[in-house]
Amino acid sequence: MVLSAHAADLLTADARAVLGHLERHPDVSVDAVAGQLVTTRRMRRHRAVVRAADRNELAAGLRAVVDGAEHPLVARSAEGSASRLAFVFPGQGTQWPSMGAQAYRELDEYRAAVDACAEAFLAAGAASPLRYLTTSDDPATFSETEIEGAQFVHAVALARVWRSFGVLPDLTVGHSLGEIGAAHVAGAMTLQDAVSVVVARAGVVDRLPGDYAVAVLGVDPDTARRVIAATPGWLELSVVNASTSVAVSGDRQAVSAAVVRVREQGRFAREITVGFPVHTSILEPLRDDLLRHLPQSAFADTPVQFIGGATGDVVPAGTSFGDYWYGNLRNMVRFDRAFAAALRCGARIFVEMSPHPQLLFAMGDILGDATATLVGSGRRDAPITESLAANLATAAVADPGHPWRDVIGRSSHRLSGFPNAPMRATPMWAVSEPLPAVTDLTVAREVWQPVGADPAPARTAPLGVAIVDLDAAGALGERLRAAADRHPGVVLTTPDAAEVMVVAAPHHGTADAGAAVAALTGLVGEGALRYPASAGPRCRDIWLVTVAGEEVQAGEPVDMPAAALAAMHRSLGLEHPELGFHHLDVSADTPFDTTLIDTLLAGAGELALRNTGAATTLHRRTMSDVTVAPAWPLESGVLDNVVITGGAGAIGLHYAHHLAKRGARRIVLLSRRAVDPAVLTRLAAPHGAEVLSVPCDLTDRASVAAAAAGAGDASLLIHAAGAASFAPGARLDAADAANTFGAKVIGLAHLTELWPLRHDAGILLCSSVSGLWGGRGHAVYSAANRMLDAMAGRLRANGLRAVAIRWGLWQSDGASGIVDATETARIERSGLRPMAPEQAIEASLCDHAVDPLVLSADMHRMRMFFGSAEPVRVQSVSVTATAEAVDTTDAVRGELAAVLSITDPGAIDLDASLFDLGVDSLLALDLRKRFRRAIGRTVPLATLLGGITGSELVAELDEKVETQRD
Repeated sequence: MVLSAHAADLLTADARAVLGHLERHPDVSVDAVAGQLVTTRRMRRHRAVVRAADRNELAAGLRAVVDGAEHPLVARSAEGSASRLAFVFPGQGTQWPSMGAQAYRELDEYRAAVDACAEAFLAAGAASPLRYLTTSDDPATFSETEIEGAQFVHAVALARVWRSFGVLPDLTVGHSLGEIGAAHVAGAMTLQDAVSVVVARAGVVDRLPGDYAVAVLGVDPDTARRVIAATPGWLELSVVNASTSVAVSGDRQAVSAAVVRVREQGRFAREITVGFPVHTSILEPLRDDLLRHLPQSAFADTPVQFIGGATGDVVPAGTSFGDYWYGNLRNMVRFDRAFAAALRCGARIFVEMSPHPQLLFAMGDILGDATATLVGSGRRDAPITESLAANLATAAVADPGHPWRDVIGRSSHRLSGFPNAPMRATPMWAVSEPLPAVTDLTVAREVWQPVGADPAPARTAPLGVAIVDLDAAGALGERLRAAADRHPGVVLTTPDAAEVMVVAAPHHGTADAGAAVAALTGLVGEGALRYPASAGPRCRDIWLVTVAGEEVQAGEPVDMPAAALAAMHRSLGLEHPELGFHHLDVSADTPFDTTLIDTLLAGAGELALRNTGAATTLHRRTMSDVTVAPAWPLESGVLDNVVITGGAGAIGLHYAHHLAKRGARRIVLLSRRAVDPAVLTRLAAPHGAEVLSVPCDLTDRASVAAAAAGAGDASLLIHAAGAASFAPGARLDAADAANTFGAKVIGLAHLTELWPLRHDAGILLCSSVSGLWGGRGHAVYSAANRMLDAMAGRLRANGLRAVAIRWGLWQSDGASGIVDATETARIERSGLRPMAPEQAIEASLCDHAVDPLVLSADMHRMRMFFGSAEPVRVQSVSVTATAEAVDTTDAVRGELAAVLSITDPGAIDLDASLFDLGVDSLLALDLRKRFRRAIGRTVPLATLLGGITGSELVAELDEKVETQRD
């Protein structure tokens, strides 16, 4: 169970809160608490891990965290920056028969690794190491091959167990025989080759005549040489582990005498279970024999660095086996140099792969006052499961990036009343500032501008792209997948590993409102809006590709479901600001070629591809001012018989009041509920208009037909009816979609089919800018309005005088409306300001040639939606072997200093988290843009706000290469 917090006192508070929850809920299990914590919490700098088999152990561990006391079930760390991790493989000396018996019985990963290795030994014609690992037979009955093979296999199997718990090595360090396991686990040599080296090594020394021994002495190398010189018989210094830990090899009598001499000096000395004079000159005559039995191969290139004890440094790829493995057997072991090399390579967590700790003391001696995490795997006097669990917790908690969720597992069940993570509140604002008043209206239109193309900056590697189909048939997805597979800048992969996700929308080709609503409702019910959740940690952009979802060229028919999905996609993008959400619309005849894939790799925003003669032209959507349209001549009969849907709602009543003042002779208010008679009187009396309230459910065809019977031909139809469900895309279901699409989309279809209209009647549809720009939690609402826009285009194509007004935010005077006060306040923060109803209605009652946007806005806040008036050029993507070098560390320091207003970038502590440095969500937005401008690379906002340190940010940026720049 993992607790974490920004500060030590908050960690204590968290432990106290969880302990209190356990006391109040005696039925909550340990597993449920562990799953709740890793599912709902971010990992922060101060961490504590409690190992617990039951509630009593969990409570005891939590109390220790609260009290700040040591406890065998608790491991802690406050390491803020990611450290590299090393697996250390010792040589012989601590092995014994049956050392792997319990692990083989109880650990599935250990047993699987042992069985695979045992098969490799048998395939090589050698004895299996399994008997030595699992039985307590007399040590004298085992051959050198069985002993060395067992130690190799035990270490390799332990490494597999560690890796299964998410502890992965960045480098391996080998000591004597342990070098073989270290090289294999690093990936520098195959299992077959590793087994062959073990067999060759053991076979040679097994034939060495004489009675020999090896001893470990707790003295420095110079003292050891003096002991050797003063001891009768043959002895050599064979191992230097640290400044106070060496080993000598030689004749057994001489080794025993040296042990006695060192103990008489009050120093540590002990013979170890090695029966030949390893790493001494006596092995030189065996060189040719060993080389004949070694595989004729070389070390492979691998991302995990392998450091050898014989050379004391990283072993280069391509080093041949012959001389290396002879040197491994003959030459003095310099583990002190190998450990120092690991430190130089950045390792600060060291895990020893042995049945009992052998090198932990030496590593601690070399460290001196420096800090690092040093753990073993097992102990001879303790069950392997207990030792391994404690060591796993210690190593994992020392790594800020350890994948706890993968190890513990995400919990799908949320514990009711479970405490939130404690946070230290830092007020950023003294008081909220009122938004400036805006009185003017903006009337704009949607414009698709041609876009040019430029050569791309060089890339060092292709981008990982995943194609996700929203349609079970997958026709569009298959075409995209085929085109991407042919592109040199793409490697097709899965969503969890992709840098770019491309979502292929279904193409229905329908203008029928009922069919469009059924298709979209089905998609929502199937969870189609949850695709952002499948994006992996490397993903930076999500594209939606639609067919005929936009009217790029005047008069183009629009596929209503495609248009609606694009609006949904834009809304989802505002719910996931850490990712770039983009949309590409293509026509049915658009070729799926390099241009299309280039656009997905290097483009941004709302784009469309259309065929213009022999070429394919890329367009980008922008907004521009609308030329003032002439007002409708209302006195010429337009107001003879006005029908207003949503007549009991706020917008419908505003229209009724305004048109009654302008001389409307008859106004019919259609709504599910009747309008208050007092309201009807106030509307009719001052101006002499006939105002009727007709109950009508627009979603019910029979209800519309009944209301239309005898109503007379409408001269003006204003469609203001609608409902809305506001929720994040992942929480929406088919009922939400049906509710939102009902009156607005299905209702309009019923009206235009059944309501009698004068031949020159005007049709005014109340749409929303949400259909164009989306809104946080507005997915189905935006989709409904985008379908309304498409229906306006269909009506015009059929010769009707129809226009869709994409409204901004209306002033509220207490009348009922679609958007409540909370949602209104949130929309205002985006920059949309409430419009004065009279002014808005006047702007709509004009002879608009296009569907206009009518809104009141703080244009400074709204600039992200209006964009630049200048055409944007999309770059084509190529892959080359070169890329411009950028000093990422200097860039990170410089941009952090800029956003934090620090004059000296060198004063920034890159080992501190960005949160602790003072980077909040607003500064993170600025920082992300600055990185794109400065170095053409960036990371998701969630990463910047997730506790990452400056050093980790440098490493992450160095791994990411983006072709798109702001």
